[in-house]
Amino acid sequence: RGDAMAIKAKAEGEGEDLYVAGIDEAGRGPVLGGMVYGIAWCKRSFEKNLKSRGFADSKQLTPEKRKELMNFMEENRGEAGVDYASDSMCARSIGGRMLDSTRSSLNEIALEQTCRILEEMLVKLGERCAEGQEATALIDTVYVDTLGKADLHRDRLSSKFPGLQFVVESKADATYPVVSAASIVAKVQRDEELEALASSAVGSGYPGDERTKTWLCSQVDRVFGFKSPLVRFSWSTCKEVLEKSGAVEVTWDCDEEEEDGAQQKLWSSYAPARKRTAQGGGVGKRASKHAAAESSGVGRQSFFRSRKLQKIDAF
Repeated sequence: RGDAMAIKAKAEGEGEDLYVAGIDEAGRGPVLGGMVYGIAWCKRSFEKNLKSRGFADSKQLTPEKRKELMNFMEENRGEAGVDYASDSMCARSIGGRMLDSTRSSLNEIALEQTCRILEEMLVKLGERCAEGQEATALIDTVYVDTLGKADLHRDRLSSKFPGLQFVVESKADATYPVVSAASIVAKVQRDEELEALASSAVGSGYPGDERTKTWLCSQVDRVFGFKSPLVRFSWSTCKEVLEKSGAVEVTWDCDEEEEDGAQQKLWSSYAPARKRTAQGGGVGKRASKHAAAESSGVGRQSFFRSRKLQKIDAF
């Protein structure tokens, strides 16, 4: 990081125009549709053009104004103007990640998306670097609309991209024009994706919207949950709608196993014995105890125990 900072200081001393970048998202809160992260970057001297054109928080702009500003970015895309990238995760992927065995949080998913668009920016800027020069040396500052606690989010980003300087603030999309540009990139893409998959009947897609709740109720399948791929089924709103609609409750054996701490403890207690046996040490009684445990099914998932299925090592 020190080398990159030294190169930046030298470049600024020589009057070289460095890049600034902004990151923002669209669609963190809605129960419908994907979540899109956008990044925009330009040379600091160009940022004043963004401000004069009226770049602001995308939520405060009309759809027509957002399209107009998006067209401006398209027309001025390139080294001398502004460039951008985005990353979109669909509703089903969000729900799947939040409910699978890893139980990823929305913040973790958002951080992954942020890292992907930062990497894409660095790849593009790397094509403009001189031999032996790092792309991070071309960037002065990356401004980020906060995700959770600003200091914590900044530290996470800095640990993954030590050559970059991050400023993480709440309402950054209203303060820095380059973040406003990223906000518009994300918002326009999310709106286009939602429009392609749904009608106006879905409402705003936010849990508090009565039209959205009514539409969700119309999409309930009592066995499979929801018919539409637009629904983030990990949201508490969906659980409430399913319960009120009389959806069939499903109990998974694996969920019961996870709640049985004693059972998990029994299973883990046999792992060291198996390892020692494989290494050729402590065979005797440990091996026979382990074999007995394997045969009895203690610690195994209930699906296998109930059917008296055993593990076979030799055929």
